[in-house]
Amino acid sequence: MKKTFLSIGIILGCVSLIHAQQDKHFSMFYASKVQSNPAAAGFFEGDYQLFTNYRNQWSAISDNPYNTISASFDTRFDAGNGFIGTGINFYNDVSGDARYTVNQITVPINYAIELNRDNRLSIGLAPSFYQRSIKSNSVSWDNQWTGVDFNTSINNGEVFPQENLSVGKFDLNAGLFWQGNFSKYSWLGVGVSAQHLTKQKVNYFFEDNGLYRKLVVSAYGNFSQNNSNFTLRPNAMAFFQGPNRAFIIGSGFDFMIKGNSVHTGYNRRTSIEFGVYARVKDAFIINTLFHMSGFTFGASVDLNTSSLNQATGGFGAMEFLIAYKFSNARGLGAPSIH
Repeated sequence: MKKTFLSIGIILGCVSLIHAQQDKHFSMFYASKVQSNPAAAGFFEGDYQLFTNYRNQWSAISDNPYNTISASFDTRFDAGNGFIGTGINFYNDVSGDARYTVNQITVPINYAIELNRDNRLSIGLAPSFYQRSIKSNSVSWDNQWTGVDFNTSINNGEVFPQENLSVGKFDLNAGLFWQGNFSKYSWLGVGVSAQHLTKQKVNYFFEDNGLYRKLVVSAYGNFSQNNSNFTLRPNAMAFFQGPNRAFIIGSGFDFMIKGNSVHTGYNRRTSIEFGVYARVKDAFIINTLFHMSGFTFGASVDLNTSSLNQATGGFGAMEFLIAYKFSNARGLGAPSIH
């Protein structure tokens, strides 16, 4: 029975209204496609891509909200009639009074074949290491209530294998990704990935509780014209993980401030992008991204549209990102991808 109470306490302590086995999710998912699909590694303009972001969620209703940090790097190399993409992803998530922590390191690798001049199809795998931990000694219990406050020096009466519980497992993801170029300025990418294929056991007490497998379907667009200062960037993602579902759709509206240098290439494109998205039955999302000389700086806010807004006052989450795309000094070593 005490183990049951612990499980319930963990879920409540994480301040989540969704099922405990749901993975991380980001509002600016389109900024680093490789984090959700290993087959998307290498599909970007330039030779190398660095990305990091930070998300803070439920700070309006908890002193210990979700805090998530992620980082990724990916690149590609010529290989026959296509390229090999690879990189590394990392994310860390900490939440709740129990300091429920998830760490994951993933190494995506794919092979993209050139179907023709304007179409590429990629298949990828991503082995990874997945760890979850809880600090049980940071949680207070009913029998520690003195009538005024909680006294953690009182024996809580609970039985734990150890004060800090930790589970680490091997994980495996796989994916497909297609990208088609309609012109030098317009392209569309569509991907599907399956995550947690090993359905690894993550329960601290019972061996029969495996992490739900996850299906992610995503689409990314970039549409512009020659000599135009405006670019439309629609994006969409849906994921299905056990009883959990999420669907997000919207678009970025990019306005060019300064274009690339015509002859020297010394100055690179500078623009500002405004985005409007909706996570169905959950939140309205607005963001701003500033692109300059290969760098991207972005900020996003989630405004609750569900019944949860009565507790949050409409404020769900904030996200911040920094990304950098760059090329070899002589522009060699990787095929051009828009």
